[in-house]
Amino acid sequence: MFQRAQNSSTLSTFSGPVYVSSLIGSNNVAGTPELHYVVFEQGVINNWHIHEGGQILIVTDGVGYHQIEGEPVQVLYPGDVVFCPPGVMHWHGGSADTEFAHISINTNLELTGLQWFDRISDEEYLALTGLADND
Repeated sequence: MFQRAQNSSTLSTFSGPVYVSSLIGSNNVAGTPELHYVVFEQGVINNWHIHEGGQILIVTDGVGYHQIEGEPVQVLYPGDVVFCPPGVMHWHGGSADTEFAHISINTNLELTGLQWFDRISDEEYLALTGLADND
């Protein structure tokens, strides 16, 4: 459906390789927010983070997880849409069994700040095993 970036990136804020493609860049003619296509390899998740202006995720492929601080982990499937409110800490990423891909949209053109924190522990991630099967 969407083209995965040709090369992966290894970032300290992700537990493994991630592919990020720009679908719509900044300063586009329509004045819309940037759109990115993000593909996590199997078992890769990102750190807790906050988008100053909020974020929308539209799941396109695979099975993934998403959690807003203080709430239970959600299992995500293709077609799911998630809203990460402005200034609210959250994380997301792939299940241990599949790659996970989503379109990422900043919800506020004026507030584009992003702040990263620590990642959930390996023990917390391993506890999610089978969660997708129980959903």
